[in-house]
Amino acid sequence: MKRTFLFALLLTVGSAAKACPYCGCGNSNFWIGALPTFSNGFVGFRHSYTYFKTDSGSQYSRDYFHTTEVWGGYKHGKWQAMVFVPYISIHKTSDDGVTDQSGVGDITILFNYEVFSKTTAVTDGKPYFANMIYIGGGIKLPTGKSNVNVSDPDFTVGDFTNTPGTGSTDFLLNLNHNLFFGSNGLVTNVAYKINTENSQQYRYGNRFYFNTSYFHTWPAGEVNFSPSLGVNMVFNSGNYFQGQEVLYSAGYLLNGMAGLNVQWKKVGLILNGFMPLSQNLFEGLTVAKARWQAAVTYSF
Repeated sequence: MKRTFLFALLLTVGSAAKACPYCGCGNSNFWIGALPTFSNGFVGFRHSYTYFKTDSGSQYSRDYFHTTEVWGGYKHGKWQAMVFVPYISIHKTSDDGVTDQSGVGDITILFNYEVFSKTTAVTDGKPYFANMIYIGGGIKLPTGKSNVNVSDPDFTVGDFTNTPGTGSTDFLLNLNHNLFFGSNGLVTNVAYKINTENSQQYRYGNRFYFNTSYFHTWPAGEVNFSPSLGVNMVFNSGNYFQGQEVLYSAGYLLNGMAGLNVQWKKVGLILNGFMPLSQNLFEGLTVAKARWQAAVTYSF
């Protein structure tokens, strides 16, 4: 039986330590992965947890981010549309003390168009085969709280990544390649994020993303189990404040990924874990730790 799979950019908004203007790849992390099986669309909730550790001589910071999203997608013909509405909770302990912030983050809207598709159903003993290419883009709106006071005597550029929102309107370009053969699948995504300057003259660096993952599906009655393995890499160019590049704000992060997608009829459960394999954040002073993500979905 023919199955329909859709893939897209997933954006989560985070924050960073005062001692580090880069920590956690700034306020614009997103990752690429497989979405639940659905015919026309889906809605759901997703929660992610991220932790970063920064040490720079006499300064230190421990940053914990919880992001809860309402997310959904709809397909019409060759077009896909997706919306992500995050709520961000930030907890930070540092040499300056303990701070907590929370609020609605920046809303992201994405569109993909199927430029190539070749699909063969299960016939005459031949397995299901699909080869699909999508191109698309989107916009991240400045809906999240971004209340940095640049007149504060204690202000640092790291404060810009301490709030749920970025204060800027940003743009996404992406290319997805989805290959399925029988119960196996290989998903590859290349993306580029173009950031603009906010009203306080701060601009997060543009980002390049590469992701690829393999999965295999095992049916068990009415339930399908799809474990996956892959890698995710992010390259970040330097951030700018008042036209000057923020020192050490460029860097990269390579994660290994492992996940499990469980689908029962129209209800799905998605679990993902990320383990850093190689990284250079804030000239090595910031270290990204393992993170996880869990989601429930309803397809229609």
